[in-house]
Amino acid sequence: MNKTEEKSLKEQIIDAARKVLLAKGYRNFSLRKIAGEIDVSATSIYLHFENKDDLVHTLMEEAIARLNKQLEQKVAEVDDPISKLEALAREYVSFALKHPREYQVIYLISSDEMTRYPKEKFRKARKGYEIVTDVLKEGVESGLIAESRPRLAAYTFWAQLHGVMSVVLSKRLDNRIEQEEFIEEAIDHIIKGYQLRTSL
Repeated sequence: MNKTEEKSLKEQIIDAARKVLLAKGYRNFSLRKIAGEIDVSATSIYLHFENKDDLVHTLMEEAIARLNKQLEQKVAEVDDPISKLEALAREYVSFALKHPREYQVIYLISSDEMTRYPKEKFRKARKGYEIVTDVLKEGVESGLIAESRPRLAAYTFWAQLHGVMSVVLSKRLDNRIEQEEFIEEAIDHIIKGYQLRTSL
């Protein structure tokens, strides 16, 4: 098997794994089921992944890296901290809407259900929080944001956005409320929260 074929098989495994994980959940996720999806032996999967947790970690890592890359690109396009926060919020929402499967994989797994996420991968995963923390620190230094604990505020920022997108992607939004309007209103409230604190 040449490198092209190996890469193709690995990609097929990852695509099938994402599909099975989201459809069946972690507890019903197995390499045998992945193998059945793409008509290969489970042994073939072990050539690329040590076990099912290694495969799930790879799914999470790829999704997180993709999101973080887009966040970095978007924040580099604007100058002031408030505009950067809004750009980050909008890009986060855009990613969730355009790539719902990848987004759901990031948050799907409970830490007590699987092998602990490797430290070296967690450091990469934490990059998104660091981007927001840096923007908040920049705002504090420039006098535009009043945050005594930027890191805590960064986690709160992500938690608010995740709550918004969880409602949207799980289709639990009140059908009397238009989705785009809901998202716009939510982002506006989140960003204004930082601006209001600044004015106190």
